[in-house]
Amino acid sequence: MTFPITTLIALITYFITRATLSTSKQVFIGLFLALIVIVGFIVSAKGLAIIALHLSATSFSIVILLVTFFETTLLERHITKIKKGEIGSNAKSVEREYNEIFILIGFGLMGIIFSLISGLLVLGELDLELIFKIVFTMFALIIYLLTFLGVKYANLKVRYAVRGTILSFAMVLLAYLGNSIILINYL
Repeated sequence: MTFPITTLIALITYFITRATLSTSKQVFIGLFLALIVIVGFIVSAKGLAIIALHLSATSFSIVILLVTFFETTLLERHITKIKKGEIGSNAKSVEREYNEIFILIGFGLMGIIFSLISGLLVLGELDLELIFKIVFTMFALIIYLLTFLGVKYANLKVRYAVRGTILSFAMVLLAYLGNSIILINYL
């Protein structure tokens, strides 16, 4: 099975799990099942090799990114309903949803770092594209760690932390997805 199909199936697995479960941990259970699907399909196709590890980490990072944007959209819709006075039957509090998204961003960044390290093991050499990825990944990781420390020790509100960190997370993904286009066309 190809990489995009595997990622799509894992994403569908997440959404099915999220729709069928009504527990407070449905997001993390769905991601865990998506990870099992990814590892299962990729290991069966590539075997137990470093390339399978790299593809699994990359696919799971993409799933986490999409899930994070989806959950952020749901959260913003929930906040809008609260502001309008249309309090729905949402079982989770807004702060709890912000905390989940903050954790998702951390998992996503760790997945990207793991994908980067496994990519280094697969390629074995540094080129301009890989240096570009490393710089943006380190930038996002520093922002996330500073934000995490701010939430933990400086009483930074989680909602502000999530909004700022989502931006850095999106920049990393743009670096990953757009680096070939930028490097080929402009450098």
